[in-house]
Amino acid sequence: MDRTERNNLKITVMLYVLMFIYAVFTTMTGTQLLVLVREFGLDLAQGGIFAVVVNTGCTLGILLSACFIDRFDSRHLVLMSYFLMGLLLITIRFFISYYSFLMLLLLIGISMKFLDASINAAISRLNTVNSGFYMNLLHCSFGIGAFAGPVFTTMLMERGTAWRDTYFYLGIICVLSGLFYYAVQRGYAPKAAATAEEACKKSSAGGGRRGHVMCARVFCLMAILLFYCGHQMGINSWLPAYMQESLHLAPAAANLSVSAFWVGLIFSRLSSAVLTRYTGEERILKAGLLIGTACLSAGIVSRVPAVTVAGVAGAGLFSGACIPLVLTIGYRWYPAALGKISTALFLCIAGGAVIFPWLMGISSRSFDLFGAMLLDVICLAAAAVAALMLLPGRKIKE
Repeated sequence: MDRTERNNLKITVMLYVLMFIYAVFTTMTGTQLLVLVREFGLDLAQGGIFAVVVNTGCTLGILLSACFIDRFDSRHLVLMSYFLMGLLLITIRFFISYYSFLMLLLLIGISMKFLDASINAAISRLNTVNSGFYMNLLHCSFGIGAFAGPVFTTMLMERGTAWRDTYFYLGIICVLSGLFYYAVQRGYAPKAAATAEEACKKSSAGGGRRGHVMCARVFCLMAILLFYCGHQMGINSWLPAYMQESLHLAPAAANLSVSAFWVGLIFSRLSSAVLTRYTGEERILKAGLLIGTACLSAGIVSRVPAVTVAGVAGAGLFSGACIPLVLTIGYRWYPAALGKISTALFLCIAGGAVIFPWLMGISSRSFDLFGAMLLDVICLAAAAVAALMLLPGRKIKE
């Protein structure tokens, strides 16, 4: 391994650390949903507003990132957006009104999805060989962080920490880790990776496409992410409340049900990282979504706490690698247009996370929280159907 490869590896590992810390935030509002509803005097059916606001910000962040990813070094975009997210998390402690909290969530959504898109692009450019392996490890880091979110939040709040302070402490961690990332990538910036322009030239020379990226197979990828992310955010946002209100579990046990989902998801991404060396991403994606849908359906329909947790964990285990698999497929198809394909796919990630938690909130008003969780099952089933419309599972060379 030469010096450039060692430098790339150091930066890659540090990007995994940033992804882990960022992911902790993504499950915090779901874990605190009942606390937030009581804090601001809301009806439970209105609890989806927090996920909607965050993911509306995510949509804006994706559109903003599209203007920069193909023009600037993604590692530097990561630094900018990561520091912004950390400072916004710290600020939550000092604003007490409902609308100021929603505004900060919107801004955090903008910064974190700009960060997400930048990290994915940076990993893709730093690791052009076995990109599926490195992408799955990146999203495994995200899964570990999302698993840690309920644990981090519950541990602090059970010790008497105010809910606002949980965001404050996470923001401090973000700032400190951002400084460390700055030191790592600063030392190797001149040789760490090709610039965006050079990467595009190399990709184009190797057969990648520029310009128009919209076609039937990309629409399939977009549909998969739209429905899958609706399912994933539905688990984050509504499962703890469902486990408490409908299945009568204590708050700590209900929050651990989300952690069970993320444990399954972590193992899904680890195993997919290995499987991508032997078979096509499309094949792994289809099989995982179908089996995951079966597991989630059985768990939710049972209305038995232990079976529900097992079903949710099974959904995470078999379908949890969906996002990195879809991103790997899209980046492989269009290596010279990372900004455009990232925008298309990340808009669906954010769109699904905005639309379906909101619809689940509406359904909970008419059909209680069980209806919300049935809609979550339908989302995962729809993602599986969209995956079946992809090309046959094989490695596709552009």
